This record gives sequence, C-alpha cells and structure tokens, in this order.
Amino acid sequence: MALDEGVLDSVSNSNFKTLAEQVAVNAAAHQNRLSILAESSLGQILNTLNSLDPTEASAISGVVNSDLAKALGDLGGAVAGIQQMMKGAQTTIPVTTGK
Repeated sequence: MALDEGVLDSVSNSNFKTLAEQVAVNAAAHQNRLSILAESSLGQILNTLNSLDPTEASAISGVVNSDLAKALGDLGGAVAGIQQMMKGAQTTIPVTTGK
C-alpha cells in the first residue's frame, strides 16, 4: 500500500523545518561562543595593560620624579615668588598728612 501524497509532503515539510531550525540554533550557539571568546580575550588584554611589572613601575616613577622640565618650572616659580616679595619690600610707605 502506497502512502498518501499529503502524508509524504507533511513529513517532508516537517523534516525540512527541523533541519532549517537546527541551522539557526547552531548559528546562534556559534555566535554566543564567539561573543564569550571575544569578551575573554578583551579581559585578558585589559588585565595585561593594567598590571605593571614592579621593575617597569619603578622605572616610570623614576622618569616622572626626575623630570628636568618640571624641576626647572618649580624653581622658576619659586624665584618669581621671591622677586615679588622683594618688590613689595622696596616700596616706600606713602606720606600721609594729618588733616
């Protein structure tokens, strides 16, 4: 006894739908795995960038603390302050009349 064409079409359509949905599910799962991998990689990169080796941190600190331009700027500011105080000390007191 041969199967009805309607039954064959129904089974064929059901199989096609199942396969099509499986592709979509696999694609979503793959995208999810890629997203997790990207987040993990980004986290490791940021962790590497944010952590300093003690030797490297010491070298950076030494460069910052021995900045000649900063030292000269601080010295110039101190000299300018002293000059302002000296100008104030050289000013004569105004004469006032007692009327």
